[in-house]
Amino acid sequence: MQQLVTKHKYYYYKTIKGLGLLLGGLLCGVTLLGVLHGYATATEIYGISEKSLGLYKGSGLLFEWRVKEARELVDRLNRESPNDPDVRGLEARVLFFEGRYAEARAVMERNRMTGSFPELVATTDDATRNMRTHRSDHFVISWADPRDEILVEPALEGLEKARVAVLRDLGFEPEAPVRVEIYPSVSQFTSVSTLTRKEVRTSGTIGLCKFNRLMIASPRATLHGYGWRDTLSHEYLHLAIYHLSRGRAPIWVHEGIAKYLEGSWRGAYGDLSPSSEALLSRRMSEGTLISLETMSPSVAKLESAEDTQLAFAEVATMMTFLVETKGLEALQALAEAIGDGRDDREALEAVWGDSFAAYDARWRSWVRTQPLGKGEYQILPLALADEAEESEDPSAIPDREAENFVRLGDLLRERGRVHAAAVEYQKAYEQSPSLAGVASRYIWGQMAIGRYQESVAASDAALMIYPELGVLWGRKGMALLELERYSEAMEALRALMEINPFHIPGRRALLVAARHAGETSEAQRQEWALSLLEKETAHPPL
Repeated sequence: MQQLVTKHKYYYYKTIKGLGLLLGGLLCGVTLLGVLHGYATATEIYGISEKSLGLYKGSGLLFEWRVKEARELVDRLNRESPNDPDVRGLEARVLFFEGRYAEARAVMERNRMTGSFPELVATTDDATRNMRTHRSDHFVISWADPRDEILVEPALEGLEKARVAVLRDLGFEPEAPVRVEIYPSVSQFTSVSTLTRKEVRTSGTIGLCKFNRLMIASPRATLHGYGWRDTLSHEYLHLAIYHLSRGRAPIWVHEGIAKYLEGSWRGAYGDLSPSSEALLSRRMSEGTLISLETMSPSVAKLESAEDTQLAFAEVATMMTFLVETKGLEALQALAEAIGDGRDDREALEAVWGDSFAAYDARWRSWVRTQPLGKGEYQILPLALADEAEESEDPSAIPDREAENFVRLGDLLRERGRVHAAAVEYQKAYEQSPSLAGVASRYIWGQMAIGRYQESVAASDAALMIYPELGVLWGRKGMALLELERYSEAMEALRALMEINPFHIPGRRALLVAARHAGETSEAQRQEWALSLLEKETAHPPL
């Protein structure tokens, strides 16, 4: 999720802000960035020092995440003014954007810089100092907790596929290896991302693209996991959109394109879950959609998980509609038009060929014709592992009668009365089969009494609604394993690993299925992962 930040908050400091005001008055409406591309001429006209203009241009380059150019400029300024504190300040910012946190911190401390940015640099340096690092051709991934090493190779594999897809679909390729950081806890993730814990909990924001790098919290930091490789793809797309739009795309464009394309690395475009579709349909009929302006500066700032899911559904379908009418190339054209200086409405109108109001009306009409999911499906919140007792249970039962059956079933299950529990879970399922917690318990009950085929069928029905719920994939995989349908079991259990790769029973089941299916390499991967997870301190070479 891309959180856009204002220019002045992190990239400018007092002398440069003063220069900006001076230049703004002198230019009389001509954009600063336009002059900065030819700043030597501006020096001749206005008599402003080369160094001052260089500092301002350097900050502008960092705002657009043009780090390589910013490095070239600050190196030149260093040669010309080797002891200038303002140049040192710009150098520290360039170092931070290059991922050289300790060096950036040292420069700031030597120059006694204070404020929110030096504090962020110090916090980031502390959080990443002991991280291990591994590289692929185009990405550098870092992690701190030994158990998170099981994420490294799959993450790099997915990101390399995402790079190919984004190059094909948006025409973007980064100029340098992209930094990716995996944080072991939500607390560490929030400390370096500038998000708050409340925003993470409420919105489900567990990944971020900011400061020219990708950051996620480990799936282990949540109770039930999340689609972590799609999240990495989503954040990489934000990197692409940011560069293509030169840092100017509003959040609805960012999230719309990123959501539409986040599954492109695995061949999926514009996927929405039935629960998201049903939510969009209901809120559109109620006239309670989230406005594009309300989504800014970040959907992480919205007030509820439902509003966040609705915002994603809105902007994703806006991009789906745009692609269906104007082709996939419209997404790149939209981002680049914004980068060329048009505002979001003007850019959309240029790509669409008509007014924004006409586009909005056509999109709403189109949504109403789509076969959207129906029903009151649950909005599953993000449950954080370090506050399990306070987190809302995604298996909570909003139907009172079904809840009573489930509660009795849970009590019987705790007392070892498995068959009796299965009977109560079946009653709940007959009452409310579309509720996640009901379906999950019913599937468990059917497995417990040996009705594995019924478990698979119920899992398939539930997964049509909640494909993001890892427990359903796990139970389906284990039921298939009991039916000796090993290849299908592996497919379901691999889906579980895409959501909760730290699910040890699921990995053990995947190991058994792989052995029976004769998948030697898969079995070896699972043996290694289990040895790492169970010992926690193992460090096999990559």
